[in-house]
Order: sequence, then structure tokens, then C-alpha cells
Amino acid sequence: MHPRNKHRIYLDYRELAKKQTGLQPFVFENQWGGASIDYSDPDALEELTRALLAEFYDIRHWRLPKGYLCPPVPQRADYIHVLADLLQHSLHEMEPRGPSVCGLDVGTGASCIYSLLGTREYGWSFIASDIDETALTNAEKLLNENGLKERITLRQQQDPRRALRGILLPHEVVAFSICNPPFHETIEHARQAASSKWKRLGKELKRKNYQGQEPELCCEGGEVGFVTRLMEESAKVRFRSRCLWYSSLLSR
Repeated sequence: MHPRNKHRIYLDYRELAKKQTGLQPFVFENQWGGASIDYSDPDALEELTRALLAEFYDIRHWRLPKGYLCPPVPQRADYIHVLADLLQHSLHEMEPRGPSVCGLDVGTGASCIYSLLGTREYGWSFIASDIDETALTNAEKLLNENGLKERITLRQQQDPRRALRGILLPHEVVAFSICNPPFHETIEHARQAASSKWKRLGKELKRKNYQGQEPELCCEGGEVGFVTRLMEESAKVRFRSRCLWYSSLLSR
């Protein structure tokens, strides 16, 4: 993990649960004598995420609508720190901090995870977009409850084939874009991939451990199609000089 990632050091879930008591019912002793949770249980994963965000980032009352994807906090924090390094290298200065550094969070989701972490770790501001109205409604509640509405602006993307048009306004310039695109081409492909994953883990895919809404899981062309469209759109004259670093995760 990145040297500045707060999750590089081993974390005993029992110690975390003493401070974040909502986690206590989900922690058990594993076969090696350490503390663990059932990672196939979406309720346990959501409570772990809530505990980590509260303990390490002072994000309170974090929650998700039923059935939405729960983000792994350490990996999401790593992406934020890598972007900070890219900006520092490009701008030849100390770590870029403060609200004057604005990022574009493409597909922020119900968790609003990247915007929350970027705001807490570096004091950045964000334009955060999504096509899913329910996700944006939940994100707005998170911002309200953590006093972050002045730092993070939510916008709904009306065209699922676009990442920038309709979101980045003509006068706006951002330092970077951040994105975790849908992996799959169809919802059936997503289900097959999830089923294969659980079989590798020696478990059966059940409704309880199948997470994610269709806009989170699939789009035209899967993640390759999404990122290809983002590349093509960002290369257009109207967008090519409006962002220093366009970026995206890739999984498959």
C-alpha cells in the first residue's frame, strides 16, 4: 500500500470494535487466533466500512441503500494517494492540499467514497457525478451529515455513455478525474462472475452476498468500453485542457 495509507499497519478488528461498537457483533476469532469478519456477509462489510470511515476519517453516519456496492476503504484510499503523487510530480510542489484542488469523481456512487476520502485526507473539493438518482440521494445525505456540501457538488449524468459532457461546465477546470467504472457488459455477466468468485472461495452465491445495482455493475462494453469512451471524450478540444490528469481504475 501507499506509504501515506493509514491502513498499511495491521489492524486488530477487536480493538477497532471496542471504539466502534457497531462492529462488535460481526467480529470473531479465526482459526489462527486472530480477529476477522465474514467477508461474504454484506452487513458485516458495511459495518466494517462504517467503522473504518468513522475511526480514521471522521466520517459519521455513513450508510448505503440496500443492495448497493460497499467499497473497500484501504484500496480506495490508495487511489487517492496515488493521485496526490501525480499532482505533486506534475506541479513540482509540496503535496497538493486544500479546496483549490478540485477533482471530478465520475460515478461517485451511493458511497461517495472517493470524494469523502479526498476531502478528509487532502482537503480537496469535488464535483461528483452519477447516473443513479438513488445513489445521489444517499450521497447527499452523507454530505449533509458530515458538513461537506460546500466541498462536494453532486450532479446527475443524464447520458450513461458520457462521463464529462453534461457534468463539467464550460468554465470549470479540474486537477484530476477519478473513476471506478462498471466492470461488466451485462447484468448476467456480472452474476456469472460473482458466482465463479464464490465457487473459488468454496461458497455458494446467495442473494444475501450478491451486491450491486445494475448501473454499478455493468455498462455498454463493460469497463473497457467505459474507459475507451472516457479517453475519447477527454481528448476532444472542449475537454483536453480542462483536466491535468484523467484517470480510471481497471479491474478485468
